[in-house]
Amino acid sequence: MAALTKSKLPLRRFLSPLSHRLLDPSSFSSAPEPHLQEDDDTSQTTPNFAAEETLIADTFHSLIKDHHRNNPNPNPNPAPPNPTYTVPSLSSDFSLLSGGGSVSPAVVRRVIEKCGAVRHGIPVLQAVAFFNWATSRDGFEHNPEPYNEMVDLAGKVRQFDLAWHVIDLMKARNVEITVETFSVLVRRYVRAGLAAEGVHAFNRMEEYGVSPDRIAFSVVIGILCKKRRASEAQAFFDSLKHKFEADVILYTSLVNGWCRAGNIAEAERVFNEMKAAGIEPNVYSYSIVIDALCRCGQITRAHDVFAEMIDAGCNPNSITFNNLMRVHVKAGRTEKVLQVYNQMKRLGCNADVITYNFLIECHCKDENVEEAAKVLNLMVKKGCSPNASTFNPIFRCIAKLRDVNGAHRMYTQMKDLDCKANTATYNVLMQMFAESKSTDMVLKLKKEMDENEVEPNVNTYKVLISMYCAMGHWNNAYRFCREMIEEKCLKPSMPVYEMVLKQLRNAGQLEKHEELVEKMVDRGFVTRPLAV
Repeated sequence: MAALTKSKLPLRRFLSPLSHRLLDPSSFSSAPEPHLQEDDDTSQTTPNFAAEETLIADTFHSLIKDHHRNNPNPNPNPAPPNPTYTVPSLSSDFSLLSGGGSVSPAVVRRVIEKCGAVRHGIPVLQAVAFFNWATSRDGFEHNPEPYNEMVDLAGKVRQFDLAWHVIDLMKARNVEITVETFSVLVRRYVRAGLAAEGVHAFNRMEEYGVSPDRIAFSVVIGILCKKRRASEAQAFFDSLKHKFEADVILYTSLVNGWCRAGNIAEAERVFNEMKAAGIEPNVYSYSIVIDALCRCGQITRAHDVFAEMIDAGCNPNSITFNNLMRVHVKAGRTEKVLQVYNQMKRLGCNADVITYNFLIECHCKDENVEEAAKVLNLMVKKGCSPNASTFNPIFRCIAKLRDVNGAHRMYTQMKDLDCKANTATYNVLMQMFAESKSTDMVLKLKKEMDENEVEPNVNTYKVLISMYCAMGHWNNAYRFCREMIEEKCLKPSMPVYEMVLKQLRNAGQLEKHEELVEKMVDRGFVTRPLAV
């Protein structure tokens, strides 16, 4: 609690209900992106916070994490939380941290977002308790953003009754309900495999004062198509196309949906229907068809569509060329990849990070680290910022060559370029240093991973536990195995689990052996204890 007291005073001025650092609702576009990217689990773009706001959001989140860690729910399928749920002890800590005042909607949204950012062990009850505490404070300035984030979190854990409760709460409190609110809900329904419920949510928009306009129609079509629910998207489109004027974005979404569903014939039918309706395909329409043809092995047909695109006066972009490259990259055909890249340069199309990553991946498959490093330097020179996917193939190649010094140099370059490592980066490096007996470096990377809030996965713990078991350090192996199960809600593989049990038996730690077995049984990870 001393840490809270210490952080309270400098933060109090950022807790005013009149905070001007609220999220700008206009930053969330309700229209679908014209280029149909893969959407990840984060539904919205994280806003830029002042350092002080980030600090207080992180402190609230730490309180939530600590309470969740100390009060785990062993039931893998917990009952739906009470929508009015509160935790008196947490509310007391929240109030102490806020100095008795309210917090800004931006901070509330950020805390809820952080609660849902992990893949396993989401502190749902604590997040609900925080949301209820924050939004019921005197002086809290209600806007849609924290409510939308809570709808998203509820949908992520498939607690849709809770999601509707939050929307009903918005209506009762006269908080603006937007197309974005329903977009979040529909996306979560579709991700949960409940496409019909997602369409039903669209049909209920008017009950909440939201006009189901063409933008909302496009959003639902786009979400269904991104999740490979092409037949549902097509039926939805056909049922309402008389009401909403179709455009290139709608048709491109449908083409994308059929392509992702693997039905090229339907994709081409919709593509031709679009042209017959007098709607000119754009670069994204063509690129999606080219990608689908390449993925199903119709390379010649893909190049025919590419030629048709050029003839129609539609200039290809980096996405188009990347789609032509992808199939060759996966097949390890470096020469073909370079041919596409050279054609790209001849047509004056600038490469993007994915293009350069493909080139690097090809060179790394050929175990040509030197050429991969040249591409890395070229992309930096061209002003293209590398990402973790740029470095990971290089690290895998270096690890295969057992070049520990090369790994150190490349990792230093990665940090110098301010490129953030991801879970895969840390796993490759930790495995390499573990094999070279560099225990200190492994632990340094794990500490850095925690500090940067990069979520470890099963492979991360496999490296750590295996390293300590090989050293005969049963206590550290046991500690990381417990952290994996209790804090991260991750299931260790049976070989890793049995390895730790063997270490405990050999060390005579039968009590800890039984504790670990019980934790695995309680989590539902094993159905019965293993024989000793």
